Amino acid sequence: MRTRSIYPKDFWLTIISGAALVTLVISLGISFFLSITDAEVTSRKSFLRKQTELAATEIEIAIDRFEANSNEIMDYLEDEDLDPDDFRADLTKTVKKVFNNYPGLIDTVWVHLQDSTIYMTRTDRNDFIRSSFSGEVPSVFSRDFIFNSKGQEKGFEVTISLNPVRFSKDFVSHYYLNPAGAKFLLLGNDLENLDEGFDQSPPLKIDQTSFEQIQNDVAIGVIGIYEIIWNKGETKGAGVLVQYPFDFGDFYENAALLFIIESELTNGIYSTYLFLFIGFVFLLIGMVVFFTLSLQNRMKSQKLLEENASEISELFDQQNILLKELRGFVFFHNFKGEITRVSDEVEEILGHSKSEFLEAFKGEDGHYDALNVKGLVKLALSQNKSFIDLEYDFKKPDGSNVRLRVFEKLVYDELGRFNGGLGICTDITAQFESKQELIESEERLQNLIGNIPDIIFTYSNDGVVLDAHIGDQKFLKNVSGSFLGQSLFDLVPAQQKEQTQFSFNLARKTEQIQTVDLSIGDRYESQYFEVRFFPLDANHMMSIAKDITSQRIWEKGLVEAMNSADQASRAKSEFLANMSHEIRTPMNGLLGIIDLLDQTQLDSEQQQYLEIIKNSGNSLLSIIKDILDYSKIEAGKIELNTHVFCPADELNKQVQIFYGLAQKKGVILETSFDPRTQELMEGDVEKINQVILNLVGNAVKFTSKDGIVAVRLEMETISGDINFLRCTIRDSGIGIPAEEIPRLTDPFYQVESSSSRSYQGSGLGLAIAKKVVELMGGELTISSELGKGSVFKFSVILKKATEKDPILPSSEKHIRTSWNGMSTEFPARILLAEDNDLNLQLMTLMLGQLGYEFELARNGQEAVEHVRRQEFDIILMDVQMPVLNGLQAAIEIRKLGKKGEVFIIGLSANVFDEDHKKALDAGMDSYLNKPIRLNTLAEKIRDYSLKLSSK
Repeated sequence: MRTRSIYPKDFWLTIISGAALVTLVISLGISFFLSITDAEVTSRKSFLRKQTELAATEIEIAIDRFEANSNEIMDYLEDEDLDPDDFRADLTKTVKKVFNNYPGLIDTVWVHLQDSTIYMTRTDRNDFIRSSFSGEVPSVFSRDFIFNSKGQEKGFEVTISLNPVRFSKDFVSHYYLNPAGAKFLLLGNDLENLDEGFDQSPPLKIDQTSFEQIQNDVAIGVIGIYEIIWNKGETKGAGVLVQYPFDFGDFYENAALLFIIESELTNGIYSTYLFLFIGFVFLLIGMVVFFTLSLQNRMKSQKLLEENASEISELFDQQNILLKELRGFVFFHNFKGEITRVSDEVEEILGHSKSEFLEAFKGEDGHYDALNVKGLVKLALSQNKSFIDLEYDFKKPDGSNVRLRVFEKLVYDELGRFNGGLGICTDITAQFESKQELIESEERLQNLIGNIPDIIFTYSNDGVVLDAHIGDQKFLKNVSGSFLGQSLFDLVPAQQKEQTQFSFNLARKTEQIQTVDLSIGDRYESQYFEVRFFPLDANHMMSIAKDITSQRIWEKGLVEAMNSADQASRAKSEFLANMSHEIRTPMNGLLGIIDLLDQTQLDSEQQQYLEIIKNSGNSLLSIIKDILDYSKIEAGKIELNTHVFCPADELNKQVQIFYGLAQKKGVILETSFDPRTQELMEGDVEKINQVILNLVGNAVKFTSKDGIVAVRLEMETISGDINFLRCTIRDSGIGIPAEEIPRLTDPFYQVESSSSRSYQGSGLGLAIAKKVVELMGGELTISSELGKGSVFKFSVILKKATEKDPILPSSEKHIRTSWNGMSTEFPARILLAEDNDLNLQLMTLMLGQLGYEFELARNGQEAVEHVRRQEFDIILMDVQMPVLNGLQAAIEIRKLGKKGEVFIIGLSANVFDEDHKKALDAGMDSYLNKPIRLNTLAEKIRDYSLKLSSK
């Protein structure tokens, strides 16, 4: 006998349909994935071939240009018009030009000049070196990558050693491949890696079979695209390789450029697609299983209900219910709905007497509320219910409203006939109102929380998440899974767990808010939150997290901007320092020779010529000083040097400098003073004088004949000993257009900037004056009217001096004009350490003019050896020298004990304060800036000679 299945045909049809749907989805997904991966691989091969062909072609073109340019060196050497000087500087420039045109390609150049051989190369520090060569010059037979060019008649020969790997590496660096890609140069059997930084990672190797096929194709000049297997350390993978054969000019053939990218599309959107597809398949299978199980359970439940359905037995026994502690009354009624008995509390609850209540339930024309209750009882009876539970509003006779709850048990006899009922009616007005208020309060709270952008969590005292409000959907993406029931300390990143736990426990212990910053996300994108922990009650903690990602991004941007500004400032300072050094070195020779000429007997015409040269040199030096001063001010490295001085006297001294020029131009120059300006003050007199010289000089320069320049000095007390020094320079010159005034204090700006302008200048004077005045707590103001003149005003803060006599800065002290033959008056044993021939020639002339003989060291190491062998009083030490520089030499000399106790004067074209500090830290006693003036050198020697004689 066959057993009937408990499952109908529809059940099995559902199972079969679900399985077919899953199979179809899997097939379509796999087909689509294979199609897009095939298309992507084809696209990558096409792109890689174009990249390789373009890079190889550009290298080949660059090498062809190099061979042509290299032959120009031989053309230059065989030029009939060359003289010996051309074989020095101009030849070096020609070779250096080839070096610069092909960075990284050339290692060394040897030039055979009939009777000698020289070589030229560039060091790792980018220094270009030319020197004689006595060894054997490599040839194309002894070494690869040698380019050789021989002259036709004069016997010249040029040999160049090349580095094609380094050149190719720099050349292909701007060709981008994906992160797993690689670039190689094939030279014969050698495969050279062209990737940046490959020395720090395992090399990428190609399987031997593919490598041999590539070599064969390169040998016959065939472009190839290959499917290869590669390994990198312990990592293996498949990839696409494209090789493009080419020649390195005439000096190497059968080279090839190889570009590789991976062909396995397991990253990025493809891996995401794969994971999503697998997840979707599992989800689909889960849904089919779920519906199957649900259908199965429903069928079983339905059968169980059909078998076990029965009437519900009597739930409540009739008895008196005592609710004196409640605001309610008890009532009984018969099967007709008439109240047979009611407790005395009815009058208190409903406001009606017992008799009124009993009367209301008699007949079919009773009270409205009584009829309503009867109707509910009949409805319950028709539905075979055993009890009634309801709430409704009742209006008492006095007009007040109450909320009532009626619970009634319906009583049936053994035969199932309705006998009546008993119930309780309670006044739940207070509870209802409280409940409604609580509901409204919760709604308000939920509305408030729902509009708060912050993230709110509630925890147990152990940190387990009990509730959460998260309005930021982006946060939900960064943290996977459900929060409820999890520990807070498992949700935060591992590196922040300890800090979070400490703040949480501290807030619990101290009952005070504790704040911690957390970062949630991955390495590609993160969110930053400021989380505040505080106790909610004795058993719960709460946190409010505010998204501060935008603030962090802004702070990071600010830091990067500051770093960029600092880097730009450092680069500018380094450039100015280098330019100052390069300019001051030849200026040293120029101004030094001028000082020496000034000490000789000259006729009036020669003296006039010398004054022109001296003024030109001083003007150039002044421009260099202005540029460096402005750079120091911008970098915040300028310092104030306080001296005691008389403002009125200083103004007279500075204005006197321009009396001669004013008389020559026919300009009236006059000064006036506030009597208080003749009192002694403390301040940086040199910088105040610098501003006065600049402003008065401009006024005289821009005022024509019969014009007036008036300078007024005033003093205003601010508080106690603090005063404002105000200076006004008024002229009747050409004036300034109103639209140009705001830009006058910009660096390098000039109102008339054409090449034919009437008045010359660097455009830095007013910019420096403005910065200096602001540094001293004042301001510079300008007013002008075109054609009528200008008014420049500045003010600085000064302190009243306590000394009685002014202390002059070094620039104001008396300067001796003639030092010829001073060696007899101030004897000293001098060692000169100098490597530059021009500077050595100048120092020889200067010391000879002063009457001193000296020992010479051409580098720092020789200077140390001289001090070991011989005693000296003074060492004139150049800072920049080969073998051992001046700073290192000073350090070594100080280690020589008694012999090292010698006065060391540093000589350098570096003029920044850091350079002075480095010299003093190295053990030097003093420091002279180039160009070195004869008077300054003589004063230094005199000062140290006097110190020697006083020992």
